This record gives sequence, structure tokens and C-alpha cells, in this order.
Amino acid sequence: MKVKRLQKKIVDCKVTVTPNYGRSPTGYTYSQGAPTVYKVKLEGEHMFRRLMCWQFTNVATYFLRISGVEYIVPEAELEAVQADS
Repeated sequence: MKVKRLQKKIVDCKVTVTPNYGRSPTGYTYSQGAPTVYKVKLEGEHMFRRLMCWQFTNVATYFLRISGVEYIVPEAELEAVQADS
């Protein structure tokens, strides 16, 4: 699995309904990540991308999957965009 740090800036964020895929019937996430309520738009792009999450007990790591590569999204950057919205 390739995991990189997101280099592009998040310019917009919106909250949507959480999709039902990515979770087991008991609510646990699968290894490929679970969808979150967030959709983000990256600098230089026109579409919103679903923000995914790896959840381990009480710790979550947010990421975007772009062309089969996972890019870690720092939570501080996501919070900064939400504060601006």
C-alpha cells in the first residue's frame, strides 16, 4: 500500500450524508477505509472528493484516494478549511 502526504491545498469542504459503504454490518470499518461525511475540493480541481477514514479504536486518520494512492490529510488542515466555511 502506498501512502503519501497530501501536497495540494484543500480549498473547500462540505458536509454530506454518510454513505453506507465501507463499514461492516456491526459498524466496523474495513481496511480500505470508511467514507466520512466530508467532501473536499483540492486546489486546481473542479470536483469534490470523498474524504475517507481509517479508524482504530479512538484514533482516526483521514485520507483521500487518488488514482489508487492514499494521501494523508492532516486534521489541522481540514479544521482550518471548516473554520473558513
